Amino acid sequence: MLTVADQIIDALGGSTAVSRMMDAPLSTVHSWRKNGVPRSRLAHLRLLASVEKPEVNIDLIVAGNAAPVTQREAA
Repeated sequence: MLTVADQIIDALGGSTAVSRMMDAPLSTVHSWRKNGVPRSRLAHLRLLASVEKPEVNIDLIVAGNAAPVTQREAA
């Protein structure tokens, strides 16, 4: 099963492409696949995606994987 990080990275062209976009080591991007994308890096990915890959909507990827909120949690 693909994680949210996998989906984002794949949508942006893969680990190497994201590494270049972010000017981050490839090993860092690979670690996101296992550990998740840190919140601060996610903000940078949103900005870069809007310029480099405007067809990719990171917010939709994240929202599509959010756990549904039950009525008890909402109250």
